[in-house]
Amino acid sequence: MASNVIQSSADQRALRTFALWMGWAISAITVFAMMSRQTNVISFIENDHTRVTWLILGMFVLGVGVSLVQAMKLTGEWFRAYRIESQMINKGLAGVRETAGGHLVDHFVEAMNTITARNGRVNVDALIDVEFSSQHRISQFVGLLGNLMITLGLIGTVLGMTITMNGLSGALGSLGVDQSLLVEGLRTAMNGMGIAFYTTLIGSVLGGVLLRVFSWITDASVNGLQDLMLRTCIVHASADLEPSDDRNFRALDVTVQQLQSRVELLNMALQASREEMGMLREEAITMHHQLGELAADDPIRKLAAGHARYAVGMRPGFLARIFSRFRG
Repeated sequence: MASNVIQSSADQRALRTFALWMGWAISAITVFAMMSRQTNVISFIENDHTRVTWLILGMFVLGVGVSLVQAMKLTGEWFRAYRIESQMINKGLAGVRETAGGHLVDHFVEAMNTITARNGRVNVDALIDVEFSSQHRISQFVGLLGNLMITLGLIGTVLGMTITMNGLSGALGSLGVDQSLLVEGLRTAMNGMGIAFYTTLIGSVLGGVLLRVFSWITDASVNGLQDLMLRTCIVHASADLEPSDDRNFRALDVTVQQLQSRVELLNMALQASREEMGMLREEAITMHHQLGELAADDPIRKLAAGHARYAVGMRPGFLARIFSRFRG
């Protein structure tokens, strides 16, 4: 009962990464909705002929998708890590049951088992860094997208200011000459100012704030997962990290116990098969008797037997023997 309560508590802790990610995603949606309502961002994005904001939004969607997939994967890693911890508490490193899943923590444990099987010394810190480096790179990629979005916002700012200067130059050149050109130049200048401000706003909020926090959430989850596996190995599997005869005996004892449990399962399967074969044999005997009774009462069978006796009687050898007996 106590183990079930501990496991349930561990499962709840494993959901922290995904819960934190979803909480920040809801906050991001709320912020973007408020920003779009107060500053009319959607209308500007639709009419942005420079397409800088489209690039920023495309990077943001890519970063959020990658971060979401990573958060879900890390949640599964946390579930598996807590189960490995409970197994190590009971039987040490050799007591961790192998699985067919592609979890990083399973690869980490399998690597340690491979090293200990060759009687080597396990460098836990270096092994953890190697096994979890791919997740750190994914988090860094999401952070890089955030930095690129900020850079694109600054590029949009410079582009907008350039358009503004060109519009003002055209307006000043048409001052007192053509009123329509003056208005068109001022409109171009205002559009350039909009591009400058909106690209900076979207790039800094979506990339500099929201996407960077997503990157921090997943990166902190990877660091926490590494700390959990490191503490589990140091506290509960420290005797298995150094080559010794005791480690070999413990590994052999766990292997024998696993083999014994498999033999018991095999015996249970054989017993069940034996019972099924006995039932099948009884059914076959019963079916044979029933078919014999049906065949004995079958008129077609009797007619066939009469024809068979008649055919035997009509053979030439049979008639010759009868005539020879009468002559004798």
